[in-house]
Amino acid sequence: MLTKRRSSLVGFMLLAVGLVGFSTLLLLTSETERRKTRFSEYVQNISGIVRNQLDTNEAVLSGFSAFLQAVDQSDTEAAARYAAAVLSAYPHIYMLEAARAVPVAEQAAFEKLLRRTWRPDFALKDFPSLAQQPAQHQVNLNETWPVLFMYPPAPESSSIYGVRLETVGHLSYALARTRSNQKPVVSPVFSMYEGGNAYILMQSVSRTEDARESTRPNFFGSTMLSLLLIKTDSLLQAVNDANVDPFVQISAVLKTGAGTENNVFSTDTEQAGVLDQFFLPCLSDRVDIRNASQPMTLLFERQLRFGDVLTAETWVILAVLAGALVLMPLVLIRHFKAIERAEVEHERATYLATHDVLTELPNRYLFADRFEQAIANWKKDGTQFAVLLIDLDHFKEINDECGHEVGDQVLRTVASRMLQATRSRDTVARYGGDEFVILLTDITSAESAEKKAERLFGAIAQPVMTTAGERALSCSIGVSLFPVHGQSLDTLLKTADQSMYGVKQLGRKGIAMTETLEA
Repeated sequence: MLTKRRSSLVGFMLLAVGLVGFSTLLLLTSETERRKTRFSEYVQNISGIVRNQLDTNEAVLSGFSAFLQAVDQSDTEAAARYAAAVLSAYPHIYMLEAARAVPVAEQAAFEKLLRRTWRPDFALKDFPSLAQQPAQHQVNLNETWPVLFMYPPAPESSSIYGVRLETVGHLSYALARTRSNQKPVVSPVFSMYEGGNAYILMQSVSRTEDARESTRPNFFGSTMLSLLLIKTDSLLQAVNDANVDPFVQISAVLKTGAGTENNVFSTDTEQAGVLDQFFLPCLSDRVDIRNASQPMTLLFERQLRFGDVLTAETWVILAVLAGALVLMPLVLIRHFKAIERAEVEHERATYLATHDVLTELPNRYLFADRFEQAIANWKKDGTQFAVLLIDLDHFKEINDECGHEVGDQVLRTVASRMLQATRSRDTVARYGGDEFVILLTDITSAESAEKKAERLFGAIAQPVMTTAGERALSCSIGVSLFPVHGQSLDTLLKTADQSMYGVKQLGRKGIAMTETLEA
C-alpha cells in the first residue's frame, strides 16, 4: 500500500510538473504567435511606405513630363521653379533632369548654338571620358541625348551638362526602351558621379516642333526625356524612420526592364545570440511590389530573441508558474502525508477495536470473526478445529500481593509464550482478566487437540521473572472440539468452561477435554 501510495505521489508530482511545463510552453508559444502577428503588421506597414514612394515617383515623373510638353523651349527658369516646388513637396527625390534628342547630323550646329546663347564652354560629352572609365557598350541610335536641365543645380554635378545619355552604360538600355515605350522606364542602380547610389526613372516626352529662334538656347526640343533621379538612401531613410523594430533586417531588390535585379538597400541589425537562434524561430516574409515602372521585392527577416517573448508580463506569469511548481509538490506531499497519518490512525483504531491493549492479542470480537472463518473452512473442506479456554491459577493473589503492574507483566509473558507455542494459523485471544481462548485449526482428532493443549500448558506453567521477583505460574485448560462438542462459539466456550471448571475443582493445574456431547 505504501509503495502504491508513493507511486501515486510521484505520478501526481510528475503531472503537476508537466502541467506547469505545458502552461509555460503555451505561454511562450502565445508570445511567439503575438510576435509573428506584430511582424506581419510591420511588414505590411513598411511595404505600404515603399509602395507609396514608388507610386509618388511615377506621379511626379508624369507631372514633370506634362510640364515639359508645355514649357517654352528656352524657359529653364520656369522649369527650375516647377522643379523647386516638386522637390520641396517630395524631398526624397534627389534631382529632376531633362535631356533632348539631337539628330546626329545636327550635333555640331547644336553645340555652337548653346555656346553662343548659353555656355561658352558647352560641349557634348561621353560619360566614360568624363568619369575616366573604360568605354562601355552602347545602343546605336539616330540621335544623341545630352543632358540640358538639372535641378537643383550643384557645383559637383555641373559637369554633367552635355553628357550623352546613350554613353552612360547603366542608362543605355533604358534609353532605348523609352523610344518604343511611352511608359516610364527604370534604370539599374548605379553609383553617382558625385557619390552615393541611385537609380533613374525616365519617360519619353514628345511635342510639336516650335519655330526656332537663333538668338535663344533650345533646351527643350520636340523629343525629350524627363528624368527622375532617386537616391537609394532616401528610400532607406523612409524605411528607417518607420522602422520601430531595429532587429528586422530589410532588403530591397529592384527589377529593371533589362531583366536584371539590383540591390537597392539593406538594413543592418545586431546579430542574435546562439541560444536565440537555436530555440526561437526566425521570421521571414517576402513582398513583391508590382509597380508598373519600378517593380521591387522586399525581403524581411527577424530572428526572435528571448527578450521578445520574456516580457515583464511574461516574467510575472512565469514567476507565478514557478511558485506553483514549488508549491504544488509541497501541497501534494503534505496531502499524502495527511492521508498516511489518517490511514495509520485508522489502522490503529481498527487494531484497538480488535485487539487487547495490554497483551496485543486479538480480543473476543476478532476471535469471533476468526471462529466464523473456521466454520466456513469446515463447510468447504471438512477441517475440524478446537477451542481452548485457559485460566491462570491464583492470578488474583499475584495482583493483590505485588500489584497490577506485576500482574500485567505476567499477562504479557503468558501471551508471548502462547504465541510461541502455537502456529501462525491458530488464534490466541485474551477473553478477559486472566482468561485466554485459543482457536486451534486443522485438528484431526481429540488426541491431537489434547497434545497441543499439553504443549501450551507446559509453556505457560513456567516461573515468570517480574520486577517483584520470580513468580511460579500454572493454569487450567478446558478443551472443546468442533463439531463434536458443539457448532456455535457460545456452546464450545460453555463446554470448555465446564471442563476447565472441573480442573479447578480437582485442584487446578491441569487439562480437561469435554466428554459430554452437545446437541
